[in-house]
Amino acid sequence: MNFQIIQTITFYFFIWVIKPIANVGLSFTYYSAYIGIYLTDYVLSLFVKECESRNQTFFHKLRKILNKHKPYYGVYTQATDIILDQGYNFESHKIITEDGYILTIWRIYKDVTHPHPNPIIMQHGLLDSSWSWFINNDKKLTLPYILADQGYDVWLANNRGNKYSIGHTKFQSVDYNQQYWDCSFDDLAKYDFKAIVLYVKNVTQRAKVIYIGHSQGTTQAFAYLSNNIEFQHHLKCFIGLGPAMFISNLRSTFLQWAIKLYIFELIYYLGIPYFFVFDDGFNIKIGALCYMIPSIFRSFFFEVTNQLCGFPQKNKIDLNRFGNMVAHEPGGSASKNIVQWMQFFRSKQLQYFDYGTSQNMVLYGQRDPPPYPVDNLKNFIIPKYFYLGTKDVITDTDDLGKMLNKLDQTHMKVEFIDDYAHLDYVWAVDAHVKLYPQILKNIKENQN
Repeated sequence: MNFQIIQTITFYFFIWVIKPIANVGLSFTYYSAYIGIYLTDYVLSLFVKECESRNQTFFHKLRKILNKHKPYYGVYTQATDIILDQGYNFESHKIITEDGYILTIWRIYKDVTHPHPNPIIMQHGLLDSSWSWFINNDKKLTLPYILADQGYDVWLANNRGNKYSIGHTKFQSVDYNQQYWDCSFDDLAKYDFKAIVLYVKNVTQRAKVIYIGHSQGTTQAFAYLSNNIEFQHHLKCFIGLGPAMFISNLRSTFLQWAIKLYIFELIYYLGIPYFFVFDDGFNIKIGALCYMIPSIFRSFFFEVTNQLCGFPQKNKIDLNRFGNMVAHEPGGSASKNIVQWMQFFRSKQLQYFDYGTSQNMVLYGQRDPPPYPVDNLKNFIIPKYFYLGTKDVITDTDDLGKMLNKLDQTHMKVEFIDDYAHLDYVWAVDAHVKLYPQILKNIKENQN
């Protein structure tokens, strides 16, 4: 009881004290940089004449450096407006899960007749959102645009608790509600995956959907299907990018230290409800600062990204767009969900949330949480396609091999992508050459 009181105090301290202080600090940095840049630009402009542009002075060059990244494209624009500006039909739908969580799913398409029989669901990974698929925002580089241009009906889902799926039928103010944030991976697997697939089928009136999952997007599907293998009949085929059923060989040094020091458990048990769930204003300021002071902010967040997801020999992320990326990313997640991923690593299996011996006895009837019955996936017989990068530090080749042994291999293909890290499947500027043609081929093979 005393521990619950401490959690409650910490929860409200985080909401009412830590978050406002962080916002004030970031706002001070942002407005100081903003005013400083524009004031400096104005002063420099007093020394520059337009007629001197052919014979540029030091001041011309300084102004050019100062204004290199302006007007910070995409930072101050809503993610949905960025998609609409590309000329696609766009819809935002709300899905209510069986336990009352309100999910948001985006739909984009070009051909209103929807000529292909199977709509496509794209499910993001841990801490991500539907926006992650649009990071490059180029019709030639972005998988949802590529699919829509070929006439496919594309649905981009968001799990509960990320920035686009915050809502509940019973709780009016979810930001300040401990019950709302008391959700784990088990809830994503039990409720979100099923609700998303059935909703898309119901709206489109199609018999089956094609499912593309990245990282956790594959894991929640595996977990649900292990208990409900007959649900596979709603899927035409399954495409996994950086698929994760086991992460016991995770090679991210940052995450290994976080696991050893129980950092995420400490965050969760102290009552801090979520991780990397920022309001739009917070994200916008970070995105703009990545352009205003790239040597500090862009370098820092790019390093964090690499520490989490891997260091390819050749960077494939467009750093000139990095401010735009972090202006809308990450999507975030409930702390409890992240803690369960740490438990996956320690237990070396895909298992239910570990509440401790006493509560496990109440919930599960045993001291340790039971594993998901992944052996049932031997009956997962629909066509399956998996892609793994050789520099992926989240999904290791040994863990992939362990996963493949749990699956029916009759209709399965596995391909390795040289020098790809865990985000490159979605963010890489060369994915339209090294990966997406294969995905298109997989889809076309399963449209009859």
